[in-house]
Amino acid sequence: MHDFPRQKLQELINYHGIILSENAQHCEYFLREACGIEYKREVFALVSAVREGVAKELLNPPQGLPQTLFLDQLSQRLHDLGLDKTLSEWALQSWKMALLPQPSTPQLISPSKRLTPLNPLDYIRLLWWVLVKPQQLQAYRKIFGEEDENRIGKWLVSTLTWWPLLMPTLASGLELLMPTADNWPPDAYLWFSVLLIGCWLLTGKLGNVGEGSVMGNVAFGVVFSVVFVLTYVIAIVIAFYVATQVTSIEFGAAFVLAYVVTFYTAYVIAVGVAFVVKNAVTENLSTGTSSLAARIAFFLLLSAYLFLIWFCFFGGEQVLI
Repeated sequence: MHDFPRQKLQELINYHGIILSENAQHCEYFLREACGIEYKREVFALVSAVREGVAKELLNPPQGLPQTLFLDQLSQRLHDLGLDKTLSEWALQSWKMALLPQPSTPQLISPSKRLTPLNPLDYIRLLWWVLVKPQQLQAYRKIFGEEDENRIGKWLVSTLTWWPLLMPTLASGLELLMPTADNWPPDAYLWFSVLLIGCWLLTGKLGNVGEGSVMGNVAFGVVFSVVFVLTYVIAIVIAFYVATQVTSIEFGAAFVLAYVVTFYTAYVIAVGVAFVVKNAVTENLSTGTSSLAARIAFFLLLSAYLFLIWFCFFGGEQVLI
C-alpha cells in the first residue's frame, strides 16, 4: 500500500474536519481530487470505510470492548465487502491515524544516501529495515521511492538465494571441508562455484521488480537460507554417523540419503514458515511496526549465515563431526 493517499486523507481531515468520515460522497470527491487516478485502489478502500460506517465508529468505540477486538471487527467488515485483508487493515489504520490523536514517537533519522548493491552493509541495512524497522524503510521510500528500494532488493534476494549454496561449494573447492572418496575433485567444485556466482549476478541484475518483490521475495530468501543451512549441517552429521556405524554404506551414499531425507522434511516445514514470514513482512510494511515473527526471522537468518561461514571456512565441520 502507498502512503500518499493516507497523508492526503490526514490533510483533508485537518482542513475539512471529521465531517468527511460521515459523508462518503464528499470524501470520495476530495480524495480523488487530491490523489488523482494513480491511487484508485486506496481511495476506494478509504471511501468504502465511510460508506460502511467504519470511519465514523472509530470516533465512538463501544464501552467495555477491547480495542484490539473492536479494530478486528471493523477490519473484518471491510474485508466482507470484498477488500483483501491487507487493504482492509491499511484503510482502517489510515482512518485511525487521521481521526484519532497518535502518541508521540521518536523522530526517525531520514536516510541521507541511497542504498547500493556494491556495499554489502546495505544488504544488511535493507534486511534490518524490512524485518525489524519497517518505519525506517517507509522514511527511505519517501525520499528515494520504492523503485530504488526494489533495485537493491533484487540483489538482496539473489544473495539470500545463492550464497548459502556458494559457500560450502567454494569451501569444498578450496579443500577446507573434509574430503571423501566419492567427492568430486576440487577443480569441479571451483567451476561449480563460478557457475553459482554467475547465477547470483544474473538473478541480481535481471530479478523481478515491482510492488511486493521486496516483501515476498525477502521472505522466501530468509526461509530458504535458514532451511538450507540447517539441512546441510544435519545431513553431514547424520551421514557421518551412519557411515561410521554401518561400514557397508559408503560415506557418499550416506550423505546423499541423509541430505535427501532432511531436505524434503525441511522443505515441508519451510513452506509453512514462508507464509508466516511473508505475512509478517507484509504487515510490517503496511502498519510501520515490526512483528515478533519478523524479528525472529532476522536474527535466525543472521545466526545461520554466521554459522555457515564458521562451518565452511573456520573449521566448524571438524568440531561437529
